[in-house]
Amino acid sequence: MMGPAFVWAAIAQGSGELIWWPYFAAKYGVTFIGLLLPASLIQFFVNREVSRYTAITGKGIWHGFLSLGKFFSYPLFFLCFINFLWLGGYASAGGTALFELTHFPINFSDRAGTLFWAYALMAGFSAIFVFSKVIYKSIENIMKIVSLITVAGLIFSALQPSVLKVGSEFLKHYFNPLSVKWPVSWETSDASHLVTAIAFAGMGGFLNLLYSYWMKDKGVGMAKYSAKLGGLLVKDHKKNENEDEEFTFADTQENSNRWKKWMSFLNFDAFLAVFINALTAGLTTLLAFAILFPRGIFPTGWKIAVVQAEFFRSSFGFWGGIIFLLVASAFMIDTWVGLVDGVARQFADFVYKVKSGGMSFRFWYYLWLVFLIATSLITITLAQPGILITIVGVISIFAFVFYIPALWYLNYIKIPQKYPYFIKPKKWESATLLFTWLFYVTVAGGYLVVVF
Repeated sequence: MMGPAFVWAAIAQGSGELIWWPYFAAKYGVTFIGLLLPASLIQFFVNREVSRYTAITGKGIWHGFLSLGKFFSYPLFFLCFINFLWLGGYASAGGTALFELTHFPINFSDRAGTLFWAYALMAGFSAIFVFSKVIYKSIENIMKIVSLITVAGLIFSALQPSVLKVGSEFLKHYFNPLSVKWPVSWETSDASHLVTAIAFAGMGGFLNLLYSYWMKDKGVGMAKYSAKLGGLLVKDHKKNENEDEEFTFADTQENSNRWKKWMSFLNFDAFLAVFINALTAGLTTLLAFAILFPRGIFPTGWKIAVVQAEFFRSSFGFWGGIIFLLVASAFMIDTWVGLVDGVARQFADFVYKVKSGGMSFRFWYYLWLVFLIATSLITITLAQPGILITIVGVISIFAFVFYIPALWYLNYIKIPQKYPYFIKPKKWESATLLFTWLFYVTVAGGYLVVVF
């Protein structure tokens, strides 16, 4: 059953780990490093609740939000819709790496070369949505490969003498949230970047909800009985897809034992996701502190995924830089692929539940998929990739504030009234979710104070 954790971690690598935490370490040194581990680990509690709902009901999380009424779910979906108009930033960030690597097309500016490769990456990887027998499985396999290669390369680079020399100073701050201090050279424009880094020390906001849909197609708990999405050219054997069927189960000792085992898996998978994420984010931030900070260079503009090539170049020389740029472009575009797929599932779930119009879930999925790809092709021309990703990051912090209380109500109040008592979460789990919500309320409030 292992898999969703790798998808979650690999997509997270494309923003917080590769870009924003290295950005702050390279620009401000150790001042914010103490925030990284708490911001990474706290998303465990969100992931657990999102996957818990899907395991019990076999449904996507928007099915649950809609059950809370349109006055809550419609505004939340509107915010989600606005949030995901800017997904193209991940593809264009991957384009910056490939243009730096190839300098092709010749005589193109950084912007034009980036856009060329972004379009090429989106066109090539969109084949997954056409030919995959089960789309989720194809995405999962790609994410596993990218995650393992990335972690292995980062660990090797971190073992180099120049990095080990500053390792103790880095770890002293990494494991101490109280070491955080405001830098003297602080630029107010970095407030949005810092909020984005905190949100994307993992997935972030509405992106965490994608976990529900990967668990659904993985077949966790009652989701075993829901159909799985195949590629556009794959014959659809389950046209009804069981999206309207309500799944229930009996209050028996056997089911109680099975549920405990499923919860053990959900906890393990959620922890594995945040652990891989915390490890890779910690390694990239360490490398940025050791290699980029002394040189005063940091990722920005149309080279947002370029200067990080020094991570591998310092260890492997010229070929190391080439390898890193290839890896960087791979996990930026796999972030885009994973998000386009997951967001199309979210949007399809919402629209199908509100008004299917006689159309299948599969139809709505592909309609939204085409929309998101087309939107990406347009939005990458409007701004640099960092700006697009930051828009998503800022919205993501406020998304946590809005939907975590809804998760609590669904899993702790509404669902236990309908299903056997043994699925009801423990009181201490409720406390951890409250703490998580307060953390994001504080971050969101702090952002508003700094900016306004």
